[in-house]
Amino acid sequence: MTFTALPRTTCLALAVGLLYGCSDGTDQPPVPVQPSSLTVVPTAAPEGAPGEMPSLGFRVIVDKAQPKDITVSYQTHAISATASQDYLEAAGEAVISAGDLETSITIELIGDAEEEPAETFRLAFTTSDNVQATEVEAIGTIANDDSACEQTAHKDPNPWLVNGADPLNYAHRGGVIDFPENTLYAYAEVARAGADVLEMDVYQTRDNELVILHDLDVDRTTNGSGNVVDLTLAELRELDAAYWFVPGEGTPHDRPEEDYVFRGIATGDKAPPPGYSAEDFRIPTLEEALQRFPGELINVELKPDLDGSGEYERQIAEQLRRYGRYDDLIAASFVDEALNNFKAVAPCVPTSVPLDQASGLVLAALGDGIIPPVPEHVAFQVPPDTSQINPEQLPPGLFLEVVTEDFVTDAHAANLAVQVWTINTCEEMLRMMALGVDAIMTDRPLLLQALLDTPPGDRSCE
Repeated sequence: MTFTALPRTTCLALAVGLLYGCSDGTDQPPVPVQPSSLTVVPTAAPEGAPGEMPSLGFRVIVDKAQPKDITVSYQTHAISATASQDYLEAAGEAVISAGDLETSITIELIGDAEEEPAETFRLAFTTSDNVQATEVEAIGTIANDDSACEQTAHKDPNPWLVNGADPLNYAHRGGVIDFPENTLYAYAEVARAGADVLEMDVYQTRDNELVILHDLDVDRTTNGSGNVVDLTLAELRELDAAYWFVPGEGTPHDRPEEDYVFRGIATGDKAPPPGYSAEDFRIPTLEEALQRFPGELINVELKPDLDGSGEYERQIAEQLRRYGRYDDLIAASFVDEALNNFKAVAPCVPTSVPLDQASGLVLAALGDGIIPPVPEHVAFQVPPDTSQINPEQLPPGLFLEVVTEDFVTDAHAANLAVQVWTINTCEEMLRMMALGVDAIMTDRPLLLQALLDTPPGDRSCE
């Protein structure tokens, strides 16, 4: 039998069972190239001081590498920022080289000393035909880093009170049951779904970096082990923060391998979902969250400062100052010392009442008692009852229903919002709404959002 060399495109006939020789001299068909999605990630950066020209870097990512270069053509367009005054107008091309997953587009900013709201511009872009863009533009936010943080947080009126409207949807750690907790992927997904507040816990690493993680150690959520304070940022970056996550369940350690659907994305062993990269499944820094979510309300929980020096709280305060995160962020802590240290260096940042102080106020307000003015804080962050509090922090055998109609009334009379945690059932969510709380913190923000998206008269758990 004689084989006739045919053009490469004819080799696709193999897909329907025909066999030909290929003109490139091989007897194998070309491997089909899987389509790739491209995303330009929205970001924020501090504007800098007068005379400085810092830069704002957009990450350009694809979910699958391509065999040839990917070209992205871009152009800046003003929104509230002004070209040549707040940033340098730019147009050009960025290239993701064949086989790579990422590049960046850098826009130069123009520093000043004006106290002003954050300003924004658009980065419009088009791509070469070997990728599909998930969006056609990304927003750059120029953060105001000039405002001093010396006055007590604004509380008249209290912006964290909903005044009879629906409660805020607090995505606890980004949604512990819905998404791999404390990851940029989780926070981006719950923000997309409509959650109002991104709740995140902040620890300090061995090399004094601020990272977002709930536990003292990395064992429960990652493929590593050890305490955060004993590990460097570089060591934490090597870990898979979605390693033990199972959708709808959280982080059980006894499921079949196939149930851990996000396992391996962080390490590059599995492609990320469109619009995301491996970075989104690793342990993030606080700064990365501030860069990624400039338009979202954020709740930062302060963890114990193990060395007791106060530098941990000062470092967080400085990060918030650089990104101008004051009125749209609330800081909380179970540790009175940590919150008091933070208030000393950042009095303008809204805070919740810490545990010991809150316990005294709640107990004093039982029955006919009232809650006195608490001018230094804007909210109570409390559980529905004492069963969710560590028994070591309570008198032996004490059980107390915390969130009652009387407590909510007393708190509101004292100009304090009531933000209740951690509410994970439909029935409890509806009960908290009926009591008039201002925020519901939940591991299931998708369930809460589904209720909030339903007209009040039609809300049901059936």
